[in-house]
Amino acid sequence: MAVIELDRNSAGQTAAAVVGDEVVVTLDETPTSGYRWVLETIDQAVLSPLDDAFTPPAPGLLGGAGQHRFRFAVIGPGQTALRLGLRRPWDPAAIGDVFESTIDAALAAEGEPGP
Repeated sequence: MAVIELDRNSAGQTAAAVVGDEVVVTLDETPTSGYRWVLETIDQAVLSPLDDAFTPPAPGLLGGAGQHRFRFAVIGPGQTALRLGLRRPWDPAAIGDVFESTIDAALAAEGEPGP
């Protein structure tokens, strides 16, 4: 199993994966702005959400950006858009930012370790 790490620099790119891999997306987030990253789009036949967690900024950096991490399991072959939106929970029409990347998942080749 490989871990495919994606971040702001991965936006717009395609990442190759194999069934059994894990995809981790880490994005900066400043909760005091009211905006939070939320999952918008995936094909759940290809990716399955595992969890998401926010790590706050270092102590003493009030109002600073922390990091929001999303983890997904690659559960099937295929291609899917992975789209996250930076939104205010009380105003879903307000979009602060968008992260989108494509995951191209294949079955493990014969002889390679699988899930």
